[in-house]
Amino acid sequence: MKFYDKNGNEIKKADFIKMYSDSYFIGNDRVVPRVNQNSRYAEEQVEDILENGIKTPIDIVHILAWKIGKLKHSECDSKNKFVYSKDWKNAEEMEVWLKGKKFKVKEFCDFVMDNLSDMENYSNPQDVLNKLNECSIDGIGPVYMITMLYFISRKKYPIYDRFALKAIEAIVDEKKPCKGIIKEKILPDKNSKKFEKIMETDMKDYIDNLKKVFGDEFNDRDVDRALWVYGHMF
Repeated sequence: MKFYDKNGNEIKKADFIKMYSDSYFIGNDRVVPRVNQNSRYAEEQVEDILENGIKTPIDIVHILAWKIGKLKHSECDSKNKFVYSKDWKNAEEMEVWLKGKKFKVKEFCDFVMDNLSDMENYSNPQDVLNKLNECSIDGIGPVYMITMLYFISRKKYPIYDRFALKAIEAIVDEKKPCKGIIKEKILPDKNSKKFEKIMETDMKDYIDNLKKVFGDEFNDRDVDRALWVYGHMF
């Protein structure tokens, strides 16, 4: 498999990971034009949760704000704390909005904390997703449940992102940046029968490709950051 810089020149895998993962952060060279860059402070805090486990409901708020895109990244870095977008300014008081509707974040956080110990001990990742799906609140769909699985399993199972998916498919198909089209894929709805087997279908294909390309590094944070940035080129 081949790896490319932004101009379509072939580069080594290690250089690919470094170039695009560095671009993920504010203050570094923006390799892909107009792609948002992210707070190093917020990333470090989220990585701490990932490594050491979810301890409090606020940890879950931080995970969701980070994944959903509800952080003011420049202010997070300048103030060394989580700074939220306007509709999430009261996030740590559990009052947030999502797509114009009040988001029941406290209900979701309470559910996760009440069931966290059991979910951490499930041997089957699908069981974790099915359990999370019992808390069927608006706004928590397959992508965010898979995000929670990522943290609950402490990155045994990868996070999912549509840009990372495009990136890994482009690498497998040997498509050069900005010259290949990757069709958008949508995960099964959480209320469908297909969701009950998502780890055996959509996620299996995704994980198999990650392992094919990156081997034991498939779940490394630098790899995920690099794929997120690179995927914006397709």
